[in-house]
Amino acid sequence: MNLKLLRLKSGEDVICEVLKESAEYIFIKNPAMLMPMQGQGQHMQMGMAPWMPFSDQSEFEIPRDWLVVMSKVVKDIANNYNQIFGSGIVVPDVKVDTKTLLKG
Repeated sequence: MNLKLLRLKSGEDVICEVLKESAEYIFIKNPAMLMPMQGQGQHMQMGMAPWMPFSDQSEFEIPRDWLVVMSKVVKDIANNYNQIFGSGIVVPDVKVDTKTLLKG
């Protein structure tokens, strides 16, 4: 899955799967809008909402001139997105020392 974070000219931050790109369009799937939300106490959290909640389609074309920037997604946000829209697979923070593992 080619998961990306898009900032649009409208100011929206959209997390989505980028299917393909052309000179004029970016083709995306399952877009979700990222929104800052008040967590417990003063802690800020990020929430996700469908980008086009009343649409019956999951794939969209965005004109390139509407794209301000496109970047990779941090792991925590990618894991949340995958739980909602993807396979449900969450990438753990576990690091395995394969040299030690293979010696045993």
